Amino acid sequence: CMEPVNGNISIVELVALARIVRARRPKAIFEIGTFNGRTTLNLAANAPTDAEIWTLDLPREMMGRTKFRLAPAESMFVGAGDAGVFFCGTEFEDRIHRLVGDSATFDFSPYEGQMDLIFVDGSHALPYVLNDSRVALRLAKADSGAIVWHDYGVGGWDGVTRALNRLYDEDGVFGSMFRIKGTSLVCLFLDSEKRR
Repeated sequence: CMEPVNGNISIVELVALARIVRARRPKAIFEIGTFNGRTTLNLAANAPTDAEIWTLDLPREMMGRTKFRLAPAESMFVGAGDAGVFFCGTEFEDRIHRLVGDSATFDFSPYEGQMDLIFVDGSHALPYVLNDSRVALRLAKADSGAIVWHDYGVGGWDGVTRALNRLYDEDGVFGSMFRIKGTSLVCLFLDSEKRR
């Protein structure tokens, strides 16, 4: 089922993300924010057949014990998406590694510098978006990685917009971010950064 539910990326955004994956052919993908696994499934379906995907989600039992406060209204999404329901039982499930934890305290060290593509769609609170963005940069392969964020410019999730604007203004490598027209997706391609 391609139809989004509240909390999913739109079909237009899903197509845009699928095109990025098909063009870049990532072998290692990290997703921050699993929800129901619809995006995870589409990342796997559009990646090369030997690609592996790691997806991190905050379990409901960690609500109220996160390092940073979640954005208003996020509690309705935590643990409510039947994390992974879309990819469970599919041909892609064995290539998808489910991880649980708070992205602000999770140990990302085994994955640092290893990822071809990182999709950031976790908490929309400003401290989390700043944290997850810096984590994504550490996860990315330094000269060829790509990072994609969701919910830039979306009302109600202003933490994403404020965080990415701050990073764009303050931090050199993030100054190469760009938004895909007609979507709330923002991209950073590190291989194009080295050619600037």
